[in-house]
Amino acid sequence: MWFYLLAAGLLLHTYFWGLGLAWLTLPRVWRRWWWIFAPGYGLALQSTVVWVGAHLPLAGTQAYAWVAEIIPAALMLLAWSRGAAWRGGMRGLAGVAGATMLVVLAGWFLLAPMAATASKPTTLSLGSCDAADYAAGARVMREFARDDRTGFLGLPEVTRVRSTEYFYDFWLRLNHFTPSAFIAYGGVILDVPAHELTGLTGVVFHLMNVPLLLFLARLALGLKGKALLLLTGLMAFSPLQTYAIDQCALGQLLATQAVLLLTVVVYGAVRMRRPWSLAAPATVAFCILAGGYNLFLPVCLAPAGGWLLAQAAVGKRWRLSLRVVLMLAGTLGVSALVFWTRFAGLIERFSLFEEYNFGWPIPRLTPEGWVGLVSDAGLHPWPAGLRILLLGVVATGWLLGVLLLWWRQRARALAALMFVVPVAMGWAILDRETLTRANASYDAYKIASVFQGVLLVGLGGWFVAMQDRRRWLRLAGACAGVGMLLAVLVAGARFYRAMRQAPLRVDRSLLELGRLEADARIGSLNMRVEDFWARMWANALLLRKPQYFVTHSYEGRLDTPLRGEWDLSDSLVKVMPPSPADFIVCNERFHLVRVVKEGRLLVQPAEGWYEPEREDRRIWRWTSGEARLVVRNPTEAPVRFRLTVQARALDVQPVQIVLNGREQAQRTVGLTMGSHDFGEMQVPPGESVLLLRGTAPARPPENGESRSLSLAVEGVVLQVLGDGNL
Repeated sequence: MWFYLLAAGLLLHTYFWGLGLAWLTLPRVWRRWWWIFAPGYGLALQSTVVWVGAHLPLAGTQAYAWVAEIIPAALMLLAWSRGAAWRGGMRGLAGVAGATMLVVLAGWFLLAPMAATASKPTTLSLGSCDAADYAAGARVMREFARDDRTGFLGLPEVTRVRSTEYFYDFWLRLNHFTPSAFIAYGGVILDVPAHELTGLTGVVFHLMNVPLLLFLARLALGLKGKALLLLTGLMAFSPLQTYAIDQCALGQLLATQAVLLLTVVVYGAVRMRRPWSLAAPATVAFCILAGGYNLFLPVCLAPAGGWLLAQAAVGKRWRLSLRVVLMLAGTLGVSALVFWTRFAGLIERFSLFEEYNFGWPIPRLTPEGWVGLVSDAGLHPWPAGLRILLLGVVATGWLLGVLLLWWRQRARALAALMFVVPVAMGWAILDRETLTRANASYDAYKIASVFQGVLLVGLGGWFVAMQDRRRWLRLAGACAGVGMLLAVLVAGARFYRAMRQAPLRVDRSLLELGRLEADARIGSLNMRVEDFWARMWANALLLRKPQYFVTHSYEGRLDTPLRGEWDLSDSLVKVMPPSPADFIVCNERFHLVRVVKEGRLLVQPAEGWYEPEREDRRIWRWTSGEARLVVRNPTEAPVRFRLTVQARALDVQPVQIVLNGREQAQRTVGLTMGSHDFGEMQVPPGESVLLLRGTAPARPPENGESRSLSLAVEGVVLQVLGDGNL
């Protein structure tokens, strides 16, 4: 239940922030549609307030969030005093019932698998670790002032990214500011930590986008009733958007909203012939994009601009089109004045793309995939025959829509044409790069996903046919529309199942790391956490401690010499120093080892180990028969240690310990988990190889799994002995 309540709280709070401004600034003819525009207004206004607060000497949103609530309240009172709230607000609920139904159903559909995994809200992901990055930014803006150099925030050698030296400035100039600002502000008002809101925020952003798609389809295609709701349903339950939500791609979801809003503004400005009456929503769109996903600023007007140019050429409306362009330029300038550093950092942002290959491979999304007609949660297409059929349905609907609209109103026919062509061209360019650049398919997916709302309107010919006078055409359109929605729901159901078993989640073992911030014994940390998701969340939870990374973990988390006083590790291999004071067990997953010179050993699993597996609080790794550990002794003298292994075997068998080619000990390991003491042994200075060797052949288990398994190891402990071994 808490998942739903928090999501509803975030959504309603955003409406509260945007209502007054929407009532005051929307043109009279659109004021009755305030409920479509209010969330975007709220996002932009709240983001601007946090942006200003971030540049003042204030200790984060916790210092001013409740005071700032006066701003939206004052705007609502002003709108009421001027009568705008009554004339366009209280009476302006046109079309709200159908949109509300879609938003509620989509919200339940997206939140239900999350709610099924935990009794209390937390963040989950199907694979991306972006959520931890957003949560770190949220903590920065919630708890710290810009010039605060506490702990990790004062380590430019680790946090430097191009022109930004410190972690705080990285968020203001280069990283996705608005999503983290939204979490930081909402966290104060709702009194919840970042990890409880980050996963929900993607759902909330998506639900804000659904009414905008409904309005654009009504405006550009003239859709109403069932046809309008069917088309909007494709967006509400879209696998492309669900994929972004379940990967916590919050900036991308904001870009979708900004693109939809800008397209609505351009189309409406030409239709009303009063471009400057829509300057406010245009500014809102540019502010959302600048703060949230500024890398899309150069292409955000591709479909709307293509339509505007085509409309000017066909309708000979060059003067009107010029006035629209001037309005857009003016509002872009206003947003640039507010978010100047976000615009100034664009060149650096794109140069980072050349330096680092962000993203991961995603299946090619041809036009049927743009609509959301994919087969599973990995966005894979349907088998070749069915894929061709679906592609034919989508292409036929597009051409049919262009032809039907051309005889009625050419502006709408041009919309159906130009809302698709520029986006398709951009997608095609990126798709060609997949031959030379591994993750170009990721960028192509971003194009299709961010512009999906506009693409759906352009490809919505079957829904136009549902409103035709000819009965057979209405029937064909209805069949195609319902069929596409059912196919989208099938893919969505597979996301539902995948999220119920999400491989990445913020669990108790991670959250307990936050207590280390208050531990006076721990001055600084070397992040030797092997799991990437855990390492990123550990960083977010421990910002008040200086942190050093053994690998380049993410932007703003560089690999540097390890100068920390303690090693934080999640490895099943634990090296316990001679003194108990130099070893801290956080929980069953994490431990700390003080960096000492005397008798120090560094151990790293190598070949023969499978990935960690978890069940409740238990974590183990299977071996494939012979598991290798690389033991490094950085001292100048041999180090003695006692070896203990917590393990069970797939088959009862003697297990040997071999150190540098010489057998050291042998113990019998049974079918149940137990502790096995292999006695004392010694490693010389430098690097040694320790083998954990099962004598029985590894084999697949009886459950049909294909892996060949030998031992399930829950822990390997090397207790360094301090009796004169130096």
